[in-house]
Order: sequence, then structure tokens, then C-alpha cells
Amino acid sequence: MQGDQASDGKKLLWVALLWLLALAALPARAQTASAQLNISLTVQSSISLVFKDNLSVGSPGFCPLTNANTSNVGLDLGSASFTGGASFTCVNFIRRAGPATYEVNSAFDVLVTKSNSSSPSYRLAAQISAVPPPNVTWLINNSILTTAFTLLDTADNYGQPVTKTLQVQVKNNVPAQILQETITFLATAN
Repeated sequence: MQGDQASDGKKLLWVALLWLLALAALPARAQTASAQLNISLTVQSSISLVFKDNLSVGSPGFCPLTNANTSNVGLDLGSASFTGGASFTCVNFIRRAGPATYEVNSAFDVLVTKSNSSSPSYRLAAQISAVPPPNVTWLINNSILTTAFTLLDTADNYGQPVTKTLQVQVKNNVPAQILQETITFLATAN
């Protein structure tokens, strides 16, 4: 009996080996997959413009900006008249800016920066939003502003503040009123 068990064990071993050999002889078919991903990316260049208080803010000709260091600021020039002068000490007042004309002005800084751009410099322009009343003229650095963009500079350097002076010239016969204007600045990469 023991011999039969040993013989049966050998037969099982042989059957197991044959089974393994049969499996090994089957053709191996590995499963494969492939994929491809194409990516396209364009890096956008950009420039940004902010208005800053000039270092001389508070002295004549340098009023503080409202909301300084942003792209949306205000500049209050107070009230003025040909005979009375200006109400703010930070405003520069010129009584004879022309025949029977006075001027109030104040300076501020414009800072334009860039990213992802090889542009060496930028052009700066400005425009007013509405035609002013008769005998009132809005200017930046002696350039008259209209409802179309007026070129102020052709090649300013990025990252360096540029001082601009807003001027309002008024004939002495303009009736008392509030003069208010929205001025849009445009920086364009060269």
C-alpha cells in the first residue's frame, strides 16, 4: 500500500509537471496599450499700469491721489477762481496761463510694468471721456486732451515711475460750476 501511495504521488507530480509545461508552451500574449497627449500652450504677455503718489506729495503741485497704487484713482483739485486762487495748498495755481486764463495743476506718477514680454518700452496716451465746457481745457504735461487718445510719450521704460502733470485751464469768464472729468490712460508695448 505504501508503494501504491508513492506511485500515486509520483503520478500526481508528473501530471503537475506536464500541466506546467503545457501552460508554458501556450503562446504568451501580454496586453499592451498606448496613448499620446499633445499639449499646446501660449504664454500671454501683459503690461499693467498703476498711478502712484509722487514723492513730493503734499507740496505745491503734488496733491495726494485717492486710492493710490491702483489703476483707478481720483485727484481732487479743490476749488479755484481767477481772483481767489486755489483752495488746496497742494495745487499749483497759475493766474496768467494765457489771456484771462488761470490754471490749476497737480502731478502724480504713472508706473507701467510688464511680464512675459520682450518689449523694450511702451507708448503712453490719454483721453478725456467728454467734451469739456466752453473755455475749459484739460491737459497732461501741456498736451491738450480730447475724446480721442493723445500720445504723451513714445518710449517710456517699464518699471520706472513717470511723472505726469494734470492741468486744467479755465478762462476767467467761465461761470461757477463743478468741473469733473474721467481721464483714461493707455500704455501700449513697443
